[in-house]
Amino acid sequence: MKKTKSFPVAVALMGLGAASSFAEIKINDNLSTSGFLDMSVNGAAPDSGDATLNASFDQFELDFMYKFGDISARADVNAMPSTDSAALPMGSGKPSGNNSSVFLEQGFVNYTKGGFGVTAGRFLSSSGYEAAEPTGMFQYSYSKTLVYGYYQNGLALSYSTPMFGLYGAVVSDLWSPQEFELMNSPGFEGQLTLTPVEGVTAKLAYLYQMYDKDVTGDESQSLLNFWAQYAKGPLTAAAEFNLLSDWTPADLSGMGWLALVNYKITDKVATTFRYSALVIDDKDDDTDDMDSEVTFSPSYAISGNWLALAEIKYEIDKKKTDYALESTFAF
Repeated sequence: MKKTKSFPVAVALMGLGAASSFAEIKINDNLSTSGFLDMSVNGAAPDSGDATLNASFDQFELDFMYKFGDISARADVNAMPSTDSAALPMGSGKPSGNNSSVFLEQGFVNYTKGGFGVTAGRFLSSSGYEAAEPTGMFQYSYSKTLVYGYYQNGLALSYSTPMFGLYGAVVSDLWSPQEFELMNSPGFEGQLTLTPVEGVTAKLAYLYQMYDKDVTGDESQSLLNFWAQYAKGPLTAAAEFNLLSDWTPADLSGMGWLALVNYKITDKVATTFRYSALVIDDKDDDTDDMDSEVTFSPSYAISGNWLALAEIKYEIDKKKTDYALESTFAF
C-alpha cells in the first residue's frame, strides 16, 4: 500500500513516505519529525529440506520534515543492524556487507504553488502499490510484483487537482540509488493519478532507464505499472499489473500482478489476503518462469502507534511456506 502523510501536494502525488495513523512530532514552527522501529521473527518451511527461524531488529528510521511557506524539505535517516533482513525491499538500495549501518535513505527539497510542484534531491520512485516502509504495509513481506523503481537522485515536476495529477522525473538511475552518472544513462519516470470518486485511486506509471551499451552491454530497460485501490470504511481492495521489457540479464521480459483485500474487523483487529505472481519470459528456451504466492496476515493494533502482525505465506512454485511475526512502533 502506498499512501502519504499530509505533506506538500507534489510530494503526496509522488507517493513519498509511508502511511501512518500517528501525528508528526512538532519541534518548532518549521521542523517536525517522525519515525519507526521495526523488528521481526521470520522463517521458512520448505516441502523438502530444513526449516529456518530468524529473529532480528530490522530497522530504525528517523525522518526530519522542514516547512518554510511554499518550500519544504525532508531527510530520512535509516539505521539497521544487518543488511540481510528479509523485511527490506529492493536489494540494490542496501549498503554492502553485513555490518551495522546508518545512512541517508532520502533527502530532498520541494517547492509547491497552486498545484504545481518541483522536487530536487534523492527521493522515492512514484511507481508501485506496496510502500517502501513497514509503516505503509498491510503485511510483513513484499509481493512477487516488487520490481518498482527505488530511491533516485534527480529532479521531479508535478501538477495535481482534487481529481487527477501528473508527475514526471529525470533521475540518474531508476533502480539504484548508488548510481550518480546522468548524461550517458539517465532514467525517466512519468505517472498519471486519477481520483474520480471518494475512496477510489488509480495510478499509471511508465519508467524508462537508458544504459551505456559500451559499459553494460544493454541499451534500455522499462516498466509499465498500473494499480487501482478502493478504500472506504473497513474495506480496502486493490489490484496491480506490471509489464517488464528488456530486463537484464539477457533482455528478459515479463509481467506481474497483485490482488489484495484488507478488512478491518474492529478498531484494533484487521486481516489481509494477498495473491501475487511474476512471470519472466525466458527467450533461450521458450519457457515462462513463474513465481507466485498467497499470503494471509492478521494484525492487532496494540496502541495507536504500535502494530503487531502475523503472516503465513505459501510460495506456490517454490513449494515453500514462509511465516513471520512483526512488531512496528511508529512515532
